[in-house]
Amino acid sequence: ITLHEVRAASDAAFAAYDAYMADIRQKGEEMIAAARREGRRIIVLVGRPYHVDPEINHGIDKLIAGFGAAVVTEDSLAQHMEKAPTGVLNQWTYHARLYAAARYITAQKDMNLVQLVSFGCGVDAITTDEVREILEDNGKIYTQIKIDEITNLGAVRIRLRSLFAAIDQQHTLESTKEV
Repeated sequence: ITLHEVRAASDAAFAAYDAYMADIRQKGEEMIAAARREGRRIIVLVGRPYHVDPEINHGIDKLIAGFGAAVVTEDSLAQHMEKAPTGVLNQWTYHARLYAAARYITAQKDMNLVQLVSFGCGVDAITTDEVREILEDNGKIYTQIKIDEITNLGAVRIRLRSLFAAIDQQHTLESTKEV
């Protein structure tokens, strides 16, 4: 393989990646706009890239959607997010996106975050603390689902139902304060 072929392949790969990410962001914007028009909740489902695999995430995205919420990922919000200092060493791109998404969500009344974690991945212990702090310091509810401990979706369903009830209660309290 020549250097020219490697460069051409690399350029094509980056162009395909950029087009893929543009599609994700556009679809995310469409889903967010539709959810806002329809008055539905928006859940930003975050996790490691391999958590997207339905065999790993147990279909949690579909379970959340079954509650009537729009489900988007932090990738679909990237164009709105800015990097900012964190309380932890932030040396990975995924972590930077995760923390930026958490900060972005705190400014959106209709968005909440659910983080999928695998405690087989030791770094998740660090990201969960930082994401929790960002959200809770700004009045948002932090929800974590440990996907490597799931034996059935009943417990996840209860956790999500509790999240939605807590969000409703929070909105009721905010509405009462405004009146």
